[in-house]
Amino acid sequence: MKLKTKRTIAAVGLLGLVGVGLAVHTGTGTPSAWGIGDIAAICPLGAVEAAIASRTIVPPLLIGLVIVAVLVALAGRAFCAWGCPVPLLRRVFGIKERKADKPTPAERDGANDSRNWVLGATVLTTAAFGFPVFCLICPVGLSVATFIALWRLLQFSEATLSLVVFPVILVAEIVLLRKWCHRFCPLGALLGLMARLNRTFRPTVAAESCLHCSGASCSRCADVCPEGIDLHHPEASVSLAECTKCGECRDACPAHAISFPLFARTEK
Repeated sequence: MKLKTKRTIAAVGLLGLVGVGLAVHTGTGTPSAWGIGDIAAICPLGAVEAAIASRTIVPPLLIGLVIVAVLVALAGRAFCAWGCPVPLLRRVFGIKERKADKPTPAERDGANDSRNWVLGATVLTTAAFGFPVFCLICPVGLSVATFIALWRLLQFSEATLSLVVFPVILVAEIVLLRKWCHRFCPLGALLGLMARLNRTFRPTVAAESCLHCSGASCSRCADVCPEGIDLHHPEASVSLAECTKCGECRDACPAHAISFPLFARTEK
């Protein structure tokens, strides 16, 4: 099975969990009502916005946020490649990643990272207006909201303007803002900050098999990485904290020298 097919199945499966939440009514606190008891499965950015907007931190919300933080520490930004509906919709619309869309190391350097500015604006607007403003245009939230609107249409014959408005905004963002993930997404910025604690499932190169390490001119892994990571030149590359575990580098390596071990071997 192709890697892109696996990622598609994973993203569709995550949306399927929304349907499970709607069908069995488990958990509280999210539009999909999916979770365990009072602990809701919640977007970490949404949790931060909810806490700022309400100016309170309730235990179930805090527990959900801690669980997400632990998952990110273990799996890094894997959600961006395996769970986010944006890459899924791009594949549906046939929008391919362009080399010009990739971030450069300079664009991931703290204040130069435009995503961090959007993240800051998201927090400030939430505090100023008293509600999560970004959620109105968040592609992840719009995808879930569209799914819920379709569900209610099929289950209750409830037709609302959201069936038109949400998909139109979503398509506009996917088609027109091609650099959304790399330039604008505050959720990606937040996950990137949290993923700095990640040390597991990082791409590792077996020097004895790698063509580049043997002196050959090969940069296939760097060429295909959507995050602009160069495993052979880490000092001049985007940080490994930005790795989404998409596996493109592993599949592209002609020598099959790249793997994603639980823990990378320590060089002596």
